[in-house]
Amino acid sequence: NVAATMRDGVRLYADIYRPETADRVPIILVRTPYSKDQWAEYSTFARLAAESGYAAIVQDVRGRFSSEGVFSPYLQELNDGYDSVEWAAALPFSNGKVGMQGCSYLGAVQWQAAVMNPPHLVAIFPQCTFASGRHFFFFSGAFDLSWISWLNGRLPDIRRRQGLSGAEASDEEAERLWSAHKWEWLNFLPLKEFPLLKGLCPYYYEWLDHPDDGPFWDFANVEKRHAEVSVPAYSLTGWFDDGYGQPGAIRNFLGLRRNGRTPQVRQGQKLIIGPWTHCDPRSRVGSMDFGREAAVDVPALVIRWFDHWLKGIDNGIMREPPVRYFVMGDNIWRYESGWPPAGAKPTSLYFSSRGAANSLYGDGALTRDKPKGPKLDRYVYDPANPVTDYFFETTGPRDLRPFEARNDVLVFTSEPLPQDTEVTGDIQAEVWASSSARDTDFIVKISDVHPSGYSQSITPPLSGVVRARYRDSESAPSLLNPGQVYRFAIDSMSTSHVFRKGHRIRVWITSSFFPHVDRNPNTGHPFGSDSEMVRATQTVFHDSRHPSRIILPVIAR
Repeated sequence: NVAATMRDGVRLYADIYRPETADRVPIILVRTPYSKDQWAEYSTFARLAAESGYAAIVQDVRGRFSSEGVFSPYLQELNDGYDSVEWAAALPFSNGKVGMQGCSYLGAVQWQAAVMNPPHLVAIFPQCTFASGRHFFFFSGAFDLSWISWLNGRLPDIRRRQGLSGAEASDEEAERLWSAHKWEWLNFLPLKEFPLLKGLCPYYYEWLDHPDDGPFWDFANVEKRHAEVSVPAYSLTGWFDDGYGQPGAIRNFLGLRRNGRTPQVRQGQKLIIGPWTHCDPRSRVGSMDFGREAAVDVPALVIRWFDHWLKGIDNGIMREPPVRYFVMGDNIWRYESGWPPAGAKPTSLYFSSRGAANSLYGDGALTRDKPKGPKLDRYVYDPANPVTDYFFETTGPRDLRPFEARNDVLVFTSEPLPQDTEVTGDIQAEVWASSSARDTDFIVKISDVHPSGYSQSITPPLSGVVRARYRDSESAPSLLNPGQVYRFAIDSMSTSHVFRKGHRIRVWITSSFFPHVDRNPNTGHPFGSDSEMVRATQTVFHDSRHPSRIILPVIAR
């Protein structure tokens, strides 16, 4: 409970773990909204750091647990990050060199400190976090409803700070209420009137008031300020990380390699992508076990990174290629000089059918041949009956057939592959479609169909989404003209996966994946204002003028 006073007089409290030495040592700073006292992994890492010759500091961010002030997620972390780094550097046992590490929120605060350029911040190790703050909340324009769960988990401390006590201020009660009421809460309309967070989390309603990209989100827009960053960063993510984490790590790595403030910063960026979910670098993920090699000792890697940058130890880490990624299927690690790999060849598979691609029992196919003649498929998207993931809290590879069995899902499947096919890089979809609605969503999923029929997901649930009004610009939305054909470019899908000989590649299109994203009510009204929803008839074209396709980055083998 050591106090650090911020520039406005608010005191943030931290626990400090020090090595048994009289020498001045470098600092590793961890800043958390989850309580420095409650997570064993904080003290476990801090003790490892101290044993490795660092002073580790675990600090509660503003307005959380032991720290003073009012919590507003991410908003206060620019100035507080700067001030906390400089406070740590000035401690009597510090040698003036500070690094930061942590995952998710604990990764975001590193980037927010880095763009402020505190003089004593030397290096960071951000894991599973964003590049753009809006992308943390709105995924290609669709709202990530998991924030309701996240904020519910923050309510006990918020209530205690408001003087409340008893069951409603306990973590156990918050968990019980979530289990009992989550579907009621997730289905609540209009979004802007959601009652649970009223008077407790005003920022939630501020987020919903700003669905468009713009100045409101500058407090957490890292990629807009890459040119101001002066520190090397080792970015970590997983192929099944949350929707913002994987593209965030890739975009920050690429952006800093291009635009970092100095040559040392540009050359000091590294990226690792494993077959992992959010902040969970284990070998078993979802329904798959990728073998012992898939698991990484992240704390040891963090120490190795800081040994180089904070202690000046020549341990070889910067002689390794800057990109390290796990190839699922081969279950091996591979190193590259950049991302995507130079050997990736864009390969198009075109949608094809005789007009009945609805569900996995339909006639949808993927083919290398460009379509000829007028061809299309239709489905009705009813936001009152969305494609629903009842196991949305379980992530990683899984069987997608329960979703593919629905008639409001168009399914396109290749013939069995004649040889192993590796897809490594950024996947893109080009969908030509019209809607009867003024606004709607299109969602694309890709899977590996085993000979048994098992349809294995290879990308995160929160990926492959476009909200139609943001098809051309996320800052200047424009509604659809019903019945008009538009081209929708859908990206933010990256992977490294080997489709085995005899397996098939499957792509499906629908208009909802609830509750990973909110249901588009199809009205075109201002975001979050609808309590009523309307059905939309969706038409996907795959003819010579409108060649809908998936573009896969194929590696020659």
